[in-house]
Amino acid sequence: MDKKIFQVYLAKADVPNNDAYATLDLPASPWELWDAIEKVRLKDGEELYMEIEDYYDFSCLAPHLSGLDITLMELNNLAAHLSELDELQQIGFNGLLQIAVERKRWENAGILTVQDMRDLSVSADCCHVADVTDDAQLGRFYAENDFVPEVNGLPNELFEMLDFAKLGKKMRIEEGGVYTGNDYVVQSRNLRTAPPCQKGLPQKPDYLFRLMLGLHPDIGDDRTTELDLPASEEALAAAQEQLGTLNWENTVVLNYDGILPNAAFFADLPTELEAFNEFAKAVQDIPFPEKQFPKLKALLMQFEVQDIETAMGLTEHLDDYVLTPEISSPQETAIDQLHFMTDDHSVELLISHVNLYAYGCDLIREDNAVLSPYGLLHRADYQSMLTPVQKASEANMTMR
Repeated sequence: MDKKIFQVYLAKADVPNNDAYATLDLPASPWELWDAIEKVRLKDGEELYMEIEDYYDFSCLAPHLSGLDITLMELNNLAAHLSELDELQQIGFNGLLQIAVERKRWENAGILTVQDMRDLSVSADCCHVADVTDDAQLGRFYAENDFVPEVNGLPNELFEMLDFAKLGKKMRIEEGGVYTGNDYVVQSRNLRTAPPCQKGLPQKPDYLFRLMLGLHPDIGDDRTTELDLPASEEALAAAQEQLGTLNWENTVVLNYDGILPNAAFFADLPTELEAFNEFAKAVQDIPFPEKQFPKLKALLMQFEVQDIETAMGLTEHLDDYVLTPEISSPQETAIDQLHFMTDDHSVELLISHVNLYAYGCDLIREDNAVLSPYGLLHRADYQSMLTPVQKASEANMTMR
């Protein structure tokens, strides 16, 4: 999903010493949503804090979304609808939004609701848009285009004597239109109702990796196919047959969603699709995925993996590393160590007398650990966090 509508900051609400957070562009795919929740590490009973940091091209929504009780899934659904609007429809949406706000004010009906904004997002074509900026231009536009029967057929000399500003104002007030900067928008038919959407936290998708494949735009063929990985040889062949291509020639990835959000950085898709499919099989075979998948994501990010071979190697050495998702900050590292050293009551007494940040930083440094977006990460033997390439090189030197 290339078009960004909102950027949100997600974190736990009111949890001291916790630095777990995620920054996410909306609309987000199912796995992108789940990855963000995994970074926040939200537990049962904990509340998700969400703040919109950037509205990109939809700053018109800032006054209406700020402080509104809206969930992540509702906001993502709204963003998905807005991302489908073309330039003209976006102008229409801005105008319909202004009209809806004015109507609420006239009817003393309160503020725009989440459903109101979702309805507007699927109704952006329920209006007319004219390239005029004031009443004078609007009046002339209507008069020249036969929208005012009373002036039809007037000689040019009389036509130019008309008070176009007065005429435009009259038409604008009667039809309830608005100006949106460089354009005029008037609602032309009833708004649609957006279908219901999920409000709770996202569920895990039932696939590991999903690609939407198509042909290069220069070919002028809009055929597409969806492919879930790992895939059988038959499924890969069927996808190529659907696109009419061999060895993925002239094929492009239109959309990617996967349990590893950074896969696009180390896989040249679709050129390396067969190799990536083998990697997907290795990921599928990882035991205890609930614990191992976040660790794999942390390692791929920590080592800035740039190729499938290295990524594949990490799937075989996950037990060489330890990830503690519960720890997100130096303070939590210190508190965890204090709990290991003494009883809970003593920890409560000590906390106010210890520089938790400094102590936690020392512990992280001593254990050769790093604070990843998924938790505290270190090697099982507490040795230096070498890259996989360095580790392999050292192993070869030892064998000699």
